[in-house]
Amino acid sequence: MKLNRSHFSSILLAGPLLFSACLPKEEFQLTQTDPLWTQTLPLDEWQQVETAKEFSQLLGEVMQNKEARITLSVHIQQYDDFGDAVSLSTLLGDKQNMPPSELARLGRAGNTFSLRTGNNPFREALLQHSLERFDTYPFLERAFEAFRTRPERAQQRVSLQEELIAFFASQGLVIHFPYEERFDWDNYAGSITTTYDPLIREDWNEGFLYSLTGGGSKGSLVPFVDDAYSLDQATLVVTYLDDDFYEMNNTPPVPVLPTPAADAVILDYNVNHTSISQADILFSTIPELKLTGKDYIGLFGRIIKVRLYRGSSKVKVNFDGTVDGSADGDTYRYDLIKFSKDDVKYERWKTVNIQFDPDWDMTENSQQIFLFTEHNLTGKAKANAGVKVGYDFIKKEVTAEATASVNLEVESESSRFRVNTELSRRSVLAYVVGAGDHGVRTRNGIDFNVKSVGLLHFYFEHRFTDIPG
Repeated sequence: MKLNRSHFSSILLAGPLLFSACLPKEEFQLTQTDPLWTQTLPLDEWQQVETAKEFSQLLGEVMQNKEARITLSVHIQQYDDFGDAVSLSTLLGDKQNMPPSELARLGRAGNTFSLRTGNNPFREALLQHSLERFDTYPFLERAFEAFRTRPERAQQRVSLQEELIAFFASQGLVIHFPYEERFDWDNYAGSITTTYDPLIREDWNEGFLYSLTGGGSKGSLVPFVDDAYSLDQATLVVTYLDDDFYEMNNTPPVPVLPTPAADAVILDYNVNHTSISQADILFSTIPELKLTGKDYIGLFGRIIKVRLYRGSSKVKVNFDGTVDGSADGDTYRYDLIKFSKDDVKYERWKTVNIQFDPDWDMTENSQQIFLFTEHNLTGKAKANAGVKVGYDFIKKEVTAEATASVNLEVESESSRFRVNTELSRRSVLAYVVGAGDHGVRTRNGIDFNVKSVGLLHFYFEHRFTDIPG
């Protein structure tokens, strides 16, 4: 039923809090139309999905109001450098739950339209539709009841509208509008699709289609909505505040490499790898990366999160310093690298200063680069591959030729494995500079040879220290 305004005219209010685990699944009857995967999600994720799903439908009704659409667009442009997302708490003018980046922007000149005292058609439309139609959204309605009856909220009497604002702002929701720049809300007369992050997938989801002529329904079901769909169809995605949203407008510090040896020189020429002996030091780094396609982006993702691993071999050494008759495999995990859509669109080189290998020995005849992308997924992704060893276990000496291989297994949390590339020491040093399949990257006057692992392009910068024999 509809909310009774007089019944809720006096409500106890304290600081907004997530309703979290207050609504167990068994209190709701899952219908045959509910996706089966919602019944298998962990409780906290199930609550997130149900909240976002019903709010996305409520949002579709709100967006039938032209002034609400314009307000949303203005907020996105005002608060987001990337021009495609804004938190619900900021749309409602709730400072207590605003992300730090948006709160900082609120203090700048001209950012006054979000304040509670200002005119805010989006907020008014959301409150009106909630009061009139909350009974059609049973999860949100029950969550709101649980939220407002908490003992800690018995501090101050406020209006029902203020209580609704506190409830909505506390849910940690973000409205993401992919390709917002392609649509003109002043003159737009098409339909609007709303959808939500399903958490369990990162490539598609269901959506709900709304006509701007009104009608007051939950919208017709769109069974398949993905990034390509949102390119030409105005699509609003309800998702969740996370570390990426807090950090995207902050430039992370560039990693600093260890200081190389004083007599180390940068290799600016191609070389036969046998000329760099086992005793020499070959300090190999990846200064920059660029991503050349959007295939790795998740469902309506604002950024692409790339995780690299190096896989290598290590000749076993006994406790007395003698070499064993075999080798082990080692894996090394590098820091997460984030690319915005614009980084990908314009194929921008990103400074990463990855210390690939502080001393690429001749025994490491080949190495692997594993590429994963991280998403809002549960579970782990795994990859297997082999690397070659350059050591003669019979003669007990290093050799330039591969004599054995070692199998590697890499796994990464909340990820999808994309691709791996084997890099032979011979080939890497034979193509330090000069154009190949992917051209060159000029850095400090040197035309480094560009290599790739999937859609990720990179180049090596080697610092060579000659150790006299």
